[in-house]
Amino acid sequence: MLVGVLWLGGIGSAIAAGASSAASATSTQTVYLEYRELAYGVGNWTIPITLQSAPFKKEPLLGQRKVFRGTLKFGDSTEDFLPFIWDRAEGKLYLDLNRNRDLTDDGVFGCAGAHNSPQSFGPLRLPFKTPLGTVSVAVDLLPLDPSLSPAAAAVIPHYCWEAKVTQGGQEWQLALVDDLSGKLGSTKSASLIIRPWADRAQALDPEYDSLDFVPFSPNVFFGQRACHLDCALAQREGGIKYRLDLTERAETLGELRITGQYVHRVVLARTGPAGAPLGGNSAREAAEAGALASRYGLRLSTPAQGPFLAVILDSPAPVVKVPAGSYQYQLSVKAGQAEARPLRLYGPNWGSLIVNPTNPATIASGGPLTNSVAIERHGQSLAMNYRLLGAQGEPYLLQGPRKEPQFAIYRPGKSGDKKLVSGAFQFG
Repeated sequence: MLVGVLWLGGIGSAIAAGASSAASATSTQTVYLEYRELAYGVGNWTIPITLQSAPFKKEPLLGQRKVFRGTLKFGDSTEDFLPFIWDRAEGKLYLDLNRNRDLTDDGVFGCAGAHNSPQSFGPLRLPFKTPLGTVSVAVDLLPLDPSLSPAAAAVIPHYCWEAKVTQGGQEWQLALVDDLSGKLGSTKSASLIIRPWADRAQALDPEYDSLDFVPFSPNVFFGQRACHLDCALAQREGGIKYRLDLTERAETLGELRITGQYVHRVVLARTGPAGAPLGGNSAREAAEAGALASRYGLRLSTPAQGPFLAVILDSPAPVVKVPAGSYQYQLSVKAGQAEARPLRLYGPNWGSLIVNPTNPATIASGGPLTNSVAIERHGQSLAMNYRLLGAQGEPYLLQGPRKEPQFAIYRPGKSGDKKLVSGAFQFG
C-alpha cells in the first residue's frame, strides 16, 4: 500500500535566456482545499509504538487476558501521542482520544475478524492539534505484531484535502494527503494528487508503485503550466482548511515525443539542467531538492542544481511541451478498463531523457504489452516466470482486479497438437 514514489534540477535564465517558449510568472491562483473522506485508503504510514507493562490510570475490565498497552507516537510532539490498549484476543482497540490517560471515557473499536493478522480497525477518526485548532481525520489503524522490533502500527489515511483547479483550460483535482508520521498541517512529507476532475470519483491505486499520487513537491508542471505551490492550514468560513497558492513559474520549454501506445500517465523528475550548470543555487535549495529526490526513490550522482521540479502528464498527446532539463521518468499504460504500472524488480525502475529547446526528446516505452514467459532449467525441473513486457522490454504489472494468466504446453503431432499440461501463474 502504501505509500508510496521524483527528483531535482533547475533550468531558468541560464538556458536559452529569452527563448520564445519561456512562460512568464505573472499570476497567482488561490484555492482552499476541503477535507473529504474516502471509501478507500490512500498511502500508508508506519507509526512507532512505545509499549508499557504498567496499567493506565483508568482501564476497562479486561479480565485475565493478555493485552498490549502502549503509546502511538504520531510526529515529534507529545501532544499528538496517543495511548492505547490492544486486546488482540477479543479483536478490540481502546484509544485515549482525549489523551488524559483514562482508557474508559473514549471509544472502543472492533475489527472485522479477530483472528485476522494484522487486525484492522477503522475507518476511525483521530484528533490532532494544530495552531488553528483540532482537526480529526479518518484512518485505518493496524497494530503490527508486538514481537517485531521496533514495535509499530500501520496507519492508512481514508481522506484527502482537495480543490478544483483550472489549469491550461482543463479542470483538475488537486489534493493533499497529510504525513501522519510527522506534523499534521505540514506539507514537508505529504503526498500530492493531481488528476483530471472528471476522474475524482475513481478510487486511487494504493500500491507502492502507483503513479496516482506522488510526494509533495513545491514546484510542479501540469496542464501545460509550471507553478510553485505554497500550502498551509488556514481558517476559512468557520473551519480549518488548506490554503493553496499556485504561482506560475517561468520555464523554457522543449518538445517531448511519446511513441509508445496506450500511455495513461507519465511522471517525470528533473534531475539536472539541459545545458550549462546553473549557478547561484542556495545550499537550502540543493538540500530540499536532494531530499525530494530521495523521497521519489532516486539516487543522484551530483549535487542538486536549482529547485526540484515534478512533471505530471495525464493522457498525454503524442507530442507535448515540457520544461527543459535532464529527467528520470516512469509511466503507466491503460487500454479500456485495463491498466498496468511499471514493475519494480530491484529498486526504482526509471527511464532517463534530456529535453532541450532545440532537439526533441523521445519516450518509446509503453504499449503494446506482450505476454511472455521466462524459462529456466533447475536440474530436472523447468521454472517458468510470467512477464508482461512493454514496447522496450520493460516489465509491467496489471492494476486492480485481475485474473491469473493461464498457460498450456502442447506437443505437436500429425493428428494435431496434444496438451501436456496447463495451469495459472500467480501475480507478484
